Amino acid sequence: MFINRRTYVSRVNEGGNFCGHRPDAPRLHLARPTTLKSRPKILERLQESIRQYYRDPTRLPSLNAANSSARQQRSERREACLLALTVILEFTDLTSLRCGVPTRSGFVSLTIEYLATFTGLGLRRMERAIADLKKANLLTIAQPKQLQSDGTWRGLAAVKAVNKLLFSAFGLHKWLMHERERASQRLAKKAKENGTSLTGWARNKLLLSGAKKAVGTRSVVRKTTTRVVDPTKLAHIRLDLLMALRAANPGWSAAELNEETDKLLAQHGI
Repeated sequence: MFINRRTYVSRVNEGGNFCGHRPDAPRLHLARPTTLKSRPKILERLQESIRQYYRDPTRLPSLNAANSSARQQRSERREACLLALTVILEFTDLTSLRCGVPTRSGFVSLTIEYLATFTGLGLRRMERAIADLKKANLLTIAQPKQLQSDGTWRGLAAVKAVNKLLFSAFGLHKWLMHERERASQRLAKKAKENGTSLTGWARNKLLLSGAKKAVGTRSVVRKTTTRVVDPTKLAHIRLDLLMALRAANPGWSAAELNEETDKLLAQHGI
């Protein structure tokens, strides 16, 4: 049997394991600008400050040790981590330190695929960089899920949040506290305009404990006027409520679980 073989074409390694990295001229700025016109100056300052890590890995010891080796983190990996962290800071909300975009309906987390388009990194290289940042405790990542009608779970965009100690590592702690206070005041003003309050958001955290007591009895809960402004928080609450209902009622179908979850949320005015 005749097998067609592709003609071998030798690759030219321009540096960094064929990823185009040049140790003497690293690419530490985003490949294309974001659509954000104005951003807090503290985030711009932090983006500039973290670039010191490329030449001096001792500035972020936890990231330098993310490879679980006594050896220094490779230069192409440092480049990727800095690009990933830069684009995350580009979309960081100062109030919650989460990566995403505020909209009229709430806060929307951004996918790694979308963030990678601004860095010029391939998806796999971006994912490895994010994993290093998480291992270095510079990021916290939570993966919300949604139960489908067929009983399977669908993953939503991971919630990524910057560790506030990253600001402290570069002497920006006091500035961060000042900016977060200002951001909270702006958020409270918007919440008031939307007919809710910051304390109303906090009350939603108590929903799960109340819902667990109602599991199995389907008791009627008094309606409230509190509305959830943040869809990411709602996704977490809904997932927890689904899991509680599923544990207490293993014989229910996915449709029944979703219906009861939506009913409980509606009873709380969410």
